[in-house]
Amino acid sequence: MQVVTFTDYSFGSNTYLVVNEEEKKAVLVDAGVVGSQILKHLEENGLELVAVLLTHGHPDHLLGLKEVVDATGVPAYMHPADAQMVKSIPPLFLRMLGLEDLELPEEFLPLEDGQELELAGMKFKVLHTPGHSEGSVCFLADGVLFAGDLVFRGSIGRTDFPGGSMQTLLRSVKEKVFTLPSDTRILPGHLDATVVGWEKRTNPFLIGI
Repeated sequence: MQVVTFTDYSFGSNTYLVVNEEEKKAVLVDAGVVGSQILKHLEENGLELVAVLLTHGHPDHLLGLKEVVDATGVPAYMHPADAQMVKSIPPLFLRMLGLEDLELPEEFLPLEDGQELELAGMKFKVLHTPGHSEGSVCFLADGVLFAGDLVFRGSIGRTDFPGGSMQTLLRSVKEKVFTLPSDTRILPGHLDATVVGWEKRTNPFLIGI
C-alpha cells in the first residue's frame, strides 16, 4: 500500500491517495485539493480510482470532490450524519471561507461504525469518531489510520462548529484511537503524520484521558 499526500495550502488540508501498486488501483481519502491535481496524478501514473472516502463533511475536505467524481464516475462515501449536514451549510459560512459555493455529488454512500470496505484490493475499516462533527469517521488500513480532523500531531480538531463536542471528541480518541497498537501511523486531515504512541505520551490535549 502506497500513500500519496496532497496538501491544499489555502486551508492546510491533507488529501490522501491510497494506491494498490500491484493492481494500479487507488482510493482517495478526502478531496481537499483541486480535482485537476488528483486527476493529473492518476493519469500520469496509470491509476484507476475506485472510490472516494470522506472523513467528514467540512468544505475544506471537499473542494475537489465533485470534479473527481464527475470525471471518474466513482462513488463517494460519507457518514449519514455529515451527508445530511453538508446539504445545509449556510452560504455565510462558505463566504467566511472564501467560497462562493460548494458543488457536491448527487449522493453519498453511507458509512457506519465497524464497517469493512474492500476497495482496490485493500481493506478499510470504518471507525465512527464523532466530536469534530457528528459524522466524523476514521479509516484504518494496513496499520495506517486516516484520522480526518479528530487528532493531529500535538493537537486535536476544533469542536466549535455545529455538531462539535470536546467531550465527545476525547471519548472518540480514547475508545477508537488509543486502543490501537502504539505504532499505528496517523495521517491527519491537517499537519504532519504522527503515531498513536507518541500522541498518548506527548499530546497536551490527550494525556491522561
